[in-house]
Amino acid sequence: MIIVYNSKIWLKNKLGRDSFIFNSFIKSLDLVEALIPFEWRYYPEFSKFKKLLDESQYWSKEKLDEFQFLQMKKLLEYAEKNVIWYQKKFAEYGVSSKDFVDLQDIKKFPLVTKEDIRDNLDQFVSKEFSKHKLMYLTTGGSTAIPFGFYQPLSLKKIELAFFDHHWGWIGCKLTDTSVVLRGEFVGNENKLFDYKRSTREWRFSTYYLNEKTFDKYFKKLNEIKPVFIQAYPSAAELFAQFMIEKNLKLSFKLKAMMLGSENVYDEQIDLIEKTFDTKVHTWYGQAERVALAPWSKNSRLFHVFPQYGLTELLDSSGNEITNEDETGEIVATGFYNFAMPFIRYRTMDLATHTNQKSPDGFNYRLFKRIEGRIQELIVTSTGRLISMTAINMHDETFDNVRQFQFYQDTPGKVILKVLPNEKFSNKDLNRIYDNIKFKLGNDTELEVQVVDSIPRTKSGKLRFLDQKLEIKNWSKIEKVR
Repeated sequence: MIIVYNSKIWLKNKLGRDSFIFNSFIKSLDLVEALIPFEWRYYPEFSKFKKLLDESQYWSKEKLDEFQFLQMKKLLEYAEKNVIWYQKKFAEYGVSSKDFVDLQDIKKFPLVTKEDIRDNLDQFVSKEFSKHKLMYLTTGGSTAIPFGFYQPLSLKKIELAFFDHHWGWIGCKLTDTSVVLRGEFVGNENKLFDYKRSTREWRFSTYYLNEKTFDKYFKKLNEIKPVFIQAYPSAAELFAQFMIEKNLKLSFKLKAMMLGSENVYDEQIDLIEKTFDTKVHTWYGQAERVALAPWSKNSRLFHVFPQYGLTELLDSSGNEITNEDETGEIVATGFYNFAMPFIRYRTMDLATHTNQKSPDGFNYRLFKRIEGRIQELIVTSTGRLISMTAINMHDETFDNVRQFQFYQDTPGKVILKVLPNEKFSNKDLNRIYDNIKFKLGNDTELEVQVVDSIPRTKSGKLRFLDQKLEIKNWSKIEKVR
């Protein structure tokens, strides 16, 4: 499987994802995978971790802490013995795995930044692993710090077990037929849909979803009648807006709308749930696979999986956050990547803490909100920092707008790009300016631009803020108002 995976990556990089040879190879691989039962395909990790999650989800906090301590101790001992960067850094800090005697002792160990990994990649790879047998991934598109890293193939199997588990909270399974409105499938004007047999996923191109093509998308969706839809929030919102404009309803009942890979906002959720007549399920995660926090069945609180890794929430001085509604940076350690351990990794993602209890009975750490990346904050002329959740509108501000995007390259100056629908008028334009300017305050100039299109990233995501400024000190983050 490792050889097949690396061959896939090599062909994509060499020939391009749209080449005939690459796509023929992927189709053949997909047919072979589809013949293998799901749990056999990802044996033994998938079954092992599904069992662990089923058994441990209602453990007491004390038992979960004990589990985390043992996993953390094991990883620290391993990194100290096999990973050059940690060997040197632990010595520099005057600590060793022997100093880790309870979970609070994790604060004695150094933090790891994206720059550390980017500039010392080989020193982060365990001497017990050969790089050509590992998955090589890249990330960092929204942080301005792109870097690559390695993971064992087993990590993907473990990840699937976690997703099957928390999707199961709302009655869905990985093996259910689904429609995917995400960026993996690009397509073209003559090929808007693609079926991935091995995962029972109908992939809809997000790149060609527009007013002219929408009827084809809607017709295909009703033909397939998937159990659930997987989507970027921005893609699901756009689909919902077209349905509203055309006064359309689905001809079948969806179990859920799975939203991931972008920040999701309350007004998006309300719009999507009402239009699709289904429940939204979302989660926080990252390609580095150090922390995973989904919503539960009966709340919109992010439940941080203690079985997945050790997750901290730190203020700008490095202190643990414990106060209600306080915002901090997610610092996390993934338990299962021994090929290239991420220990106390600074994700540059911001979350808001809550001391509420899970309504579903899980003794997990909870986040009230995911505020987004540090790089996704607006900078005012006086140095205030405003998160996208503070710009969250719960009124008619963006009526008659299909999508929008903020752009900033100068402190105290923001451009808001607006993609209108056919009903848009100067009245809408003035309302948007007045309401957003009130949110931004007097120390920020606002320019609203009406545009014909808003560019997406290579993976099809839509950034609500295209931030060109480098943000280092985020301690002045604006509270939601």
